[in-house]
Amino acid sequence: MKINSRTIKTIFVLFSLGMVTFLIYQNNSLSVTNYIYRNPELPEGFHGYKIAQISDLHNKNFHGRLTEKVKEAEPDIIVITGDLIDSRNTKIDTAVNFVRQAVKIAPTYFVSGNHEQSSKEYDLLKKELKKLNVQIIDNYYTTLIQNGGEIGLMGIADPAIEQNKKPYFRHDSNRYIENNLERLFNRASTDFNILLSHRPEYFDLYKDMNIDLVFCGHAHGGQIRIPFNGGIFAPGQGLFPKYTDGIHSDGETSMVVSRGLGNSIFPFRIFNRPELVLVTFCSVKQGDGSLKQGDGSSV
Repeated sequence: MKINSRTIKTIFVLFSLGMVTFLIYQNNSLSVTNYIYRNPELPEGFHGYKIAQISDLHNKNFHGRLTEKVKEAEPDIIVITGDLIDSRNTKIDTAVNFVRQAVKIAPTYFVSGNHEQSSKEYDLLKKELKKLNVQIIDNYYTTLIQNGGEIGLMGIADPAIEQNKKPYFRHDSNRYIENNLERLFNRASTDFNILLSHRPEYFDLYKDMNIDLVFCGHAHGGQIRIPFNGGIFAPGQGLFPKYTDGIHSDGETSMVVSRGLGNSIFPFRIFNRPELVLVTFCSVKQGDGSLKQGDGSSV
C-alpha cells in the first residue's frame, strides 16, 4: 500500500501532539504515594502521626495544586528535603510563596540540598524561611512531642557545602556526614530518631548510625524510568541507580526516597511523575486498623 506525503505528515503531527501531551502530563500531573511505617521503638503517642515530604521542587510552580494536595493529606508536619530552589535559575519568590502556604497547614522543617549550598541566594532563602517560622535543621537536632511521646528529628546540611573547600570531595563528603551524624547523635536524648538528608546514596552511613527513619530526595526518581524496572540515572549514583524511590530497609534503618517534584539540568520526567510522599506512623501495639492505607506500601 502506497502512503502519500499527506498521510505521513498527518501521522507525524499526531505523533508529535501525542508526545507533547504525554510529556506535559508526566511533568505536571502530581502523584501521591502513601506509606505506613511500623517500628517497635515508635512511641504509642505517635500512632497515626503523618509526615508529608516535599523534595526537589527546583522552583517549579504547581499553581496551588501541590498546596491543595498537602492540605488534603492533613499532615502533622511537613519536611522539605532539599533543592527547594535551583542554583541555575534561582527564584526565591516561587519557593517562598509555596512555603508561605505550607506553614499554614503544618509545622515545616527544612534541610538544604546541593542546589541551596551552590546558590548565592541561599542566605536570602534562609532569611525568608525563618520569617515564616520554618525550622531549618541543617546539622541540627530537635525533638517532636505528641500525646506524651517524644522522638528525635535531625538534619544534615548537604555536603556540597564542603565541595569548594576540599580537593577530594567524595571522600571528604563521607567524612563530613559521618562527623555530623556522630555529633548529632551525641546530642540525641530519644530512642527513636528521624533524619532529613538530601542524598540517598549515603544509605550505608545512615544505617551504620542505626538511624530509624531517613527521608531523602536528590535522585529525581532516576529522571527517566523504565516501567517495572527503575530509573536510568541519578546524581551521585550513576547509571541504573539503586536508590531512586520507595522505601529501602536494612537492619534497623529504613530510608524513604522521594522522586521529587521538579527538574534541573535534564528538563523532562518520563514515566516518573512529580511525587508527594506521605508517611503515616503505626504503633506496633495499636495495630493499623484505624489507619487509611491509600495507594502505597507498608513497612
